[in-house]
Amino acid sequence: MRRARVALVACVVAFVALILPAMALYPGGTWWDPHAVGHRFWTNFLCDLEWHTALNGTPNLAGARLAAGAMLSLVLAFVPFWPLAARLFASHARLAATVRVLGWTSVLGMIAVALMPSERFGALHGVAVVVAGLPGLSAAVLAATGQLLARRTLPGSLGAAMVLFAITDFVLYVHTMLHGGPGPLVLPVAQKLALLLLLAWMLVVAAARPARAGKPQRDAGETPGVP
Repeated sequence: MRRARVALVACVVAFVALILPAMALYPGGTWWDPHAVGHRFWTNFLCDLEWHTALNGTPNLAGARLAAGAMLSLVLAFVPFWPLAARLFASHARLAATVRVLGWTSVLGMIAVALMPSERFGALHGVAVVVAGLPGLSAAVLAATGQLLARRTLPGSLGAAMVLFAITDFVLYVHTMLHGGPGPLVLPVAQKLALLLLLAWMLVVAAARPARAGKPQRDAGETPGVP
């Protein structure tokens, strides 16, 4: 699992290293304010950064390529993440196996999301989000539950918080996709909060010690014998 941990951290670092300059290069425009200048963290969607022509009509070729690379790095991070997350509750073997299967299934859909930006693929991008989101969210719910059952408080709590915002974002996204319009402003806010919590969850999982089968592990700071 050491290689998996290194790979996970490397993918997270690569995502951050690519998405930040992509944000800096984004010319501007949001779905609520097409004339906005520059990237707006809380009102731009991640997929906006992949548009070759920004929402304000300005070319964004370099930024779009960086954003595409960042999204692929994030997708690749899930390959080592799911087995690492599942190892934190190894005593729940069936639950861990289900998380791995659902998680890896969602990766295929995530690749389609990253390779089919909404600028060029329109509704197909939304379909890919839904196809990837259902097994991905299911895996996240089960992983966070397993970690909490195994008394892995920090990763389990981060996972549960991430799931809360991710489900909110997913439900609002599907509603907007079905009814049209840019949707409520809380939509990109929920996406960004879910993203930040996801990155934190990934790094904590990468740093956590694996559980021994049949023996729950304590998080750092817990005192033996104290409930």
